[in-house]
Amino acid sequence: MTTVTQVQLVAPMQLAGSDATVYTVGTQTTVKIGRAVFINTTASATTISAGITTGGALTAATTLISARAIAPGESYVSPELAGANIPAGSVIRAFAGTGAAVTFTASGVTIV
Repeated sequence: MTTVTQVQLVAPMQLAGSDATVYTVGTQTTVKIGRAVFINTTASATTISAGITTGGALTAATTLISARAIAPGESYVSPELAGANIPAGSVIRAFAGTGAAVTFTASGVTIV
C-alpha cells in the first residue's frame, strides 16, 4: 500500500558558497517538491544555483537554476523545482554566490 505524507523536506537553512547536498531522498521513497523558496537575507545581491542529481556534483545536465540573481531581501519561489519528482537515492543540491547569504526551504510530499 502506498503512503503519501505532506512534509517539510528542508527546514530553513543557510546555503553554502559552494555546491552542497541540501536534501537526500530516502530508500524506498519518492519525493515530489511542492514549493522551494530562496530568501536573500543580506543587504547585497547574490546568485543561487540548484538542481537534482543522483548524488554527484551539479553539472550542466542536472542544474535547474544556474546563477540566478537574487536581490537583497528578495524571496524567490522556484518554478524550476516545484512539481519535480525525485526518485529514491537522488539529492537536491544548491549553493549561493555568497555563503550564508541565502536561506533555503522546501516542502512537498513523500511517497512510500
